[in-house]
Amino acid sequence: MKHVKRCGFLAALLAAGLPVALGTAVRAQDELGGAKTLYVNASYEEALTVLDKQSAAAGTSGPKASEVHHYRALCLIALGRMADADQAIAASVSADPFTVPDTSELAPRVASVFTAARARLIPEVARTAMAEGRQLMQKGDAAGANRRFEAVTKLLSEPGLAGRADLNDLTLAATAFSELTKAQMAAAAAAAAAVPAPQPVPSAAAANAPSAAAPAGTAVSAASTPSTPAARSASGTQPVPAPRSDVITTPRSVTARPGFVPAAAVTQVVPPWQPGAGVSSQLGFTGAVRLSIDATGKVTNAVMDPSVYPPYDRLVLAAAREWIYRPATQDGQPVASERRVEIVLRPR
Repeated sequence: MKHVKRCGFLAALLAAGLPVALGTAVRAQDELGGAKTLYVNASYEEALTVLDKQSAAAGTSGPKASEVHHYRALCLIALGRMADADQAIAASVSADPFTVPDTSELAPRVASVFTAARARLIPEVARTAMAEGRQLMQKGDAAGANRRFEAVTKLLSEPGLAGRADLNDLTLAATAFSELTKAQMAAAAAAAAAVPAPQPVPSAAAANAPSAAAPAGTAVSAASTPSTPAARSASGTQPVPAPRSDVITTPRSVTARPGFVPAAAVTQVVPPWQPGAGVSSQLGFTGAVRLSIDATGKVTNAVMDPSVYPPYDRLVLAAAREWIYRPATQDGQPVASERRVEIVLRPR
């Protein structure tokens, strides 16, 4: 961050023996700038007094709040108050987890404190963002959910976090949900574009007048405009986004008995198939996902049966747990059921 580099520059001036009029400098700068100057000159207690006032004014979120707590942590580390410094670092990360402090000009011991703290704190921030994204997804806010999932993947790609075995599942889930919400956004946009604009209701005089585009004697009525069946779900109320053209799904009910009506999809968006440039892009793959659906239409379990393609399987399983169905019925009463969705990935 720029503020850290600025302190390094001031430290170099002091090391060179150049005079610095502290009183004039502090009065001329804003309070945060004055606190930085005090920190550089090892006036840690005075700097903390200024920074504590600034933390109250800066609030609990945003880059400025993060910067204030960052410098509080530096002062506290210098004073040996490590427990308080750890809390200040946590407050800095909480205020703006994407503001990564520039530790290149800090002493190795101090830099290691910040690095270790972020490695401990960021995974929890990422898990919170993941949970928020799933809640937004369940509410139908694909765009808001996508922003949370993208934030998770960005946070977990930091040096020191990328490739950590204990974060692999979280990284894969965030990536899968990010792709799923992108597909939902694209499908919603396509469905909206497919619905024809409502026709204006003609006045009584216009309704009785012949249309210029129709043969004489033919009445034109807005009510004659048909609705678009593709824009409605099996329940007839909510849109069901269509899968991409290179992914084919075929649902099949596992149960078949008299009086039984299988579950019907309300939302069933499959992840896009995006093979690399290698052999996989020239091959087709076939498999299926077996779902357990409860009496409310929620997917309670999903397993591949059989596998489609291992890298794609993970995306399917993550997506399937968010699918929603109109529950199956037995003699008119909602019941739990199983459903097998066959998936075919066509070569590009």
